[in-house]
Amino acid sequence: MTFKQHTSFSALLSSLLFLIFQSWGLSIACLVSGIFIDLDYGIDYIRQYGLPLTVQKFLHAYRNDTLHKVRLFHGWEWLVFWLFVSWLTDWNPWVVGVLIGFGQHIFLDTINMGESFLSYSLIWRWKNKVKPLNQKDCPDDENKKAEKICSS
Repeated sequence: MTFKQHTSFSALLSSLLFLIFQSWGLSIACLVSGIFIDLDYGIDYIRQYGLPLTVQKFLHAYRNDTLHKVRLFHGWEWLVFWLFVSWLTDWNPWVVGVLIGFGQHIFLDTINMGESFLSYSLIWRWKNKVKPLNQKDCPDDENKKAEKICSS
C-alpha cells in the first residue's frame, strides 16, 4: 500500500478507536505506528546506499523499485512481541495502540500486495535465506516464491 493509503486507513481506524474507547493514547499510538512502521525502508536505504539519507534520493529509490527491501518491522513476530508487552503493561492503551497499528499495517500490506502470509514472517524469511531483492529482479511466472521475491 502507499503511504497515503496507510495514512488514510490508520487515521480512520484511530478515529474509530477513539470514538469507542475515548482514549487519546490508544488512538495516537495506533495512528503513528500504523504509518511509521514503514521507517524500516529508511534502514534498508542506509544499508544499501549509506549516508546521507536524503528524502529526494530515498523517494527516487523507493518509487523506481531499486531499493532492496529487508523490511525489518514488517513481521508477524512483532505482533507477538507487542501482544506480550501489552499483557506485561496491563494493557496500557499506548502499547495496545502500537499493537493494533502494527497489526493493521501488516495485514493490509499482506492482502493488498498479494503476498503470502509467510512472506511477512521474519523467521520464515531468515530460514529460507530470502534475499532482499526488489520486485524487478524476480521471475514473472505463476510459480514464484512468496513475497514476489527470489530466494537464494
